[in-house]
Amino acid sequence: MRDPIFEEEQRHLTRTYEQLLAMEQSLSARAGNLAQKVPQEKQKIREDLTLNFDSGTDSMETYIEFEVMNHVIDQYNIESETIAEQLSRVRRLLKAPYFARVSLLFDGESEAEDYYIGSAAAAENGVRHLVIDWRSPIAETYYNQENGRTSYEADGRRIEVDLKLRRQFTLERDRLLSYFDTQIAIEDPLLLASLSESRTDKMQAITATIQREQNEVIRYPDARALLVNGIAGSGKTSVLMQRIAYLFFRQRRSLRPDQVYLMTLNPLFRRYIDEVLPDLGEQNPNILTYREFLDSAGVPGPLKTDRAEDAARTEQPDAVQEAQTLRMIDEHLPHLVLEQEDFLPVCQKDVQVLSPRQIAAAARQFDQIPTGVRLIQILLDELEERARVILKRRLREENAEQGTDAGAGDPGALQEGAGRREERTGRREENRIRNDFGGAFSQIRNCAWLNIDRIGEKLLNRPELTRTEWFYLKMALTGECDRNARYVMVDEVQDYSLAQMMLLKRYFPNARFMLLGDAFQAIRPGRVRFAELHELFADKGIRELPMLTSYRSSPEITELFTGLLPAEQKVLVSSVQRPGRVPELYLAAGRREHAALLRACAAGRKGDSPSDGRSDSRNDVRETVRQEGGLTAVICADKESLQNVRQILDREAQENEGFSFTVLKSSSHLPESGTVLLELSLAKGLEFDRVIIPDADADHYGADTLSRHRLYTAISRAVREITLLADRNAAPLLADRFTSVP
Repeated sequence: MRDPIFEEEQRHLTRTYEQLLAMEQSLSARAGNLAQKVPQEKQKIREDLTLNFDSGTDSMETYIEFEVMNHVIDQYNIESETIAEQLSRVRRLLKAPYFARVSLLFDGESEAEDYYIGSAAAAENGVRHLVIDWRSPIAETYYNQENGRTSYEADGRRIEVDLKLRRQFTLERDRLLSYFDTQIAIEDPLLLASLSESRTDKMQAITATIQREQNEVIRYPDARALLVNGIAGSGKTSVLMQRIAYLFFRQRRSLRPDQVYLMTLNPLFRRYIDEVLPDLGEQNPNILTYREFLDSAGVPGPLKTDRAEDAARTEQPDAVQEAQTLRMIDEHLPHLVLEQEDFLPVCQKDVQVLSPRQIAAAARQFDQIPTGVRLIQILLDELEERARVILKRRLREENAEQGTDAGAGDPGALQEGAGRREERTGRREENRIRNDFGGAFSQIRNCAWLNIDRIGEKLLNRPELTRTEWFYLKMALTGECDRNARYVMVDEVQDYSLAQMMLLKRYFPNARFMLLGDAFQAIRPGRVRFAELHELFADKGIRELPMLTSYRSSPEITELFTGLLPAEQKVLVSSVQRPGRVPELYLAAGRREHAALLRACAAGRKGDSPSDGRSDSRNDVRETVRQEGGLTAVICADKESLQNVRQILDREAQENEGFSFTVLKSSSHLPESGTVLLELSLAKGLEFDRVIIPDADADHYGADTLSRHRLYTAISRAVREITLLADRNAAPLLADRFTSVP
């Protein structure tokens, strides 16, 4: 049946695509011409350049020619970079020129204006917009998701408009596949189509499907501290990546990627998100785990007893004591008296320049100043001067023994006066000292002469410090920090300790913080509470934003994991996914039956109910994971459980040629499809089409709060299907969640 709207939109798409193609051809030609022209111009400049230093005037003219040459080269570089950026943007749009259209009626106008919204902007002749960037102010009208009277903010002004049309498109290059006119998120066909796609090894940008709740976070005013408290599957990490892209767009001329830090849980998750920003035309910021952050800051370790990292492995709440230790450092450090054993020698290779005794003698001159940043900075300058005096004396003694001086061999030295000769000698001595003993001066400037371990032992009355305590103490002494950082984003903040957050806040004193997490996904004891975050960032005026809509899991799975939430929290949660399969809990009568259940579920066999323990691995295959595609995850509560499950799946892989699986570690790459086996701690932030929890029993998940959080986290990784297996006794928190247990 003929659809006039479809035909009209197809014609518009064809025109836009042709214009983009023409822009690509023009930019490619300019880039090619520039690539040929630049080497020729550089060669011509070099040939025309006259090097003449015969007189002061000649030298000045030569330097001016150098400056002109550099300026010309800089202009070529700028032009080349601009063309490359424009070409990249146009090529990105050629894959799908836009995803939405809004028709806006401005006050005082009689006809509505159309704006097509895409992942980047493109303008015809640099004037008329073909496509507007999703981050532009006017695009906010699309994300407001309400037809009728709405507004957007541009250049500090609130502009009121009537949204007459909000249309979404599914495009493939120059082909219009479908369009939808929608108003609210729950009726969003583009969103539902996106959510129904199989999960892959990489997180995808959600630009076309950003919902109103998410858009409020992405475009939130530039707060000094923002806490996003979102339930599992609400898109917190996706929103975070879009927020970074939005900040880069709005601060294009002033914000650089190296000024933004994104703290993530593990290298596996970093690889999962590392293509989102490049796909949006932006560079990735500094993406680090906490351990990598400490490594990059030069923190030694791991030390013999690193309680903070042991806590992550053994789940002992030592992180609570660690925060108390940092407070003790702040309280008691000013009253500490530094002594000889608190210092280390300053050396250049095997040559000692300053001994601990000499450093202690220098420190005693300033014993009226409390121990801290001011004292260390004063002492640093004093040590540099003392080292310089000592090294000059040594140099002169060496020259005297050899019968030489710094000015020997210089014909001009005899004609100089004594003062001039002494000045030249001093410069030569200084240059030689800097060249021969640069390492020693670097040690002084970097405060490597401070014995942090000894100072910590004396201050805290115990022999060893964690890496967090060690670095915090060093910062309290030296003032070390990064004042250049503008933004620090912490994903899965509920998995950090209060001490770690205290350290990050101190190390990035000028940064704005965005913290994202889910209090109910805190799966280890001693982690930071959201109330503590409010207290810690109170001086920055912290704001908290909720995200209570689940976009990840089917309503059935959402109902299962939100059933573990407090009643008052559960009633606020909603899911927009289409209905899916009912979650299954299988109860085995022993280890052998449990192994058979696990093998059948992992291989995707849905024939005879596996609960009777008699189904054969080759009988009655109804469907397979391979046919459905996507990712299946077998998520184990701990390392011991993973080893047991691995043995069972190894046997299935040996006997079933059609089945294989990958054991994920922190250093792994997430595969595009298939079956993976991993610990719960590594599954944080990831999502899978199907999830199997093989140890949903009372031994691994009790009735306590921590078990509630761990089950909530494990179940909420599933998008379409969740299967839980238990050996004999199901987890108490699950027993009343199923009307019957097979």
